[in-house]
Amino acid sequence: MEEKLKDLKDVNFYFTDNMKQTLFDMLAIQKLLESDDLNYKQQKELEIEKNRLLDIFRTELQENNPIEVSIVRAFLQMKEDGEK
Repeated sequence: MEEKLKDLKDVNFYFTDNMKQTLFDMLAIQKLLESDDLNYKQQKELEIEKNRLLDIFRTELQENNPIEVSIVRAFLQMKEDGEK
């Protein structure tokens, strides 16, 4: 398992400026969601926006890092298969 993890540590992801901004926006929304200052409607709207941004981030991550994403997916699948 350590040998497999070592290979995974060498995987480098490419992050565009848009991905960085999207990640920052999601973190800011998460901080707002953790506060007690929101009513139910505001909380639901922020959750929807956070999920929209997460979908954008995932798509861009996969488009810019197809090989890296496939390596991580394969690793996670091996880990999942090993736990069964």
